[in-house]
Amino acid sequence: MVLNTKPDKDSARFILGIGIIAASIYAFYVGTAMRNSPELFLKPESMTIEGIPCTSVGSDGLSVCIPEGVEYSLKGRRIEFYSAEKKIRGSLEIIQGIPQERNWRASMKSPFIRMFIGNVDDKGTYELMITILQYRYNPTLMGAKAAIIPSWMKRRVGARIIMLNDIRGLVFYTPVQSLGLLFKDGEIVKMSLTGRMTPQRTAFIIRSIRFTSPARPKTVSTDSS
Repeated sequence: MVLNTKPDKDSARFILGIGIIAASIYAFYVGTAMRNSPELFLKPESMTIEGIPCTSVGSDGLSVCIPEGVEYSLKGRRIEFYSAEKKIRGSLEIIQGIPQERNWRASMKSPFIRMFIGNVDDKGTYELMITILQYRYNPTLMGAKAAIIPSWMKRRVGARIIMLNDIRGLVFYTPVQSLGLLFKDGEIVKMSLTGRMTPQRTAFIIRSIRFTSPARPKTVSTDSS
């Protein structure tokens, strides 16, 4: 008896069919996501910030350089800044943690997600956010990415995720609203901003943040980098 050593044509067709179906489902899913949630395909982009004319403002435990022409007020450890002329309003404050972080960390512990990002318990908040935000076309991680990106970025023209060079800072930016985060020395500073401010000036504020010992608030004009 002679054995037939040629591959089974039916098996080959079956495998090819499964591959085509899987590719079609993937293309449909990704295409739908790109139309409905284009912000999920953003990746953090590095930005080097140059100094601009600003005013150094210090509150209890926090100092920052507010761009020239923007007013400010101090409320304990919270710094508020605003400009009626430019229709800008924002605030800076030290927060205890990222809202809903426990929930989205828990959602990332499935075996499928861990195949791509590893053990989430081994990563700090900043490292985990950057790891997930770097992915663009991975359907498995789109839910996790959606939990990190602010909901108001959805379908916003001009939306960007800015990663500041040499510091652990992120800015979720749109031309009309932004969220900045700085992770340093075990502390997290959150900047909320509404109004039209350029990406460079928005990122500059985050770049200029310093932690200080609690002291009496003071201001001094400077040209900070």
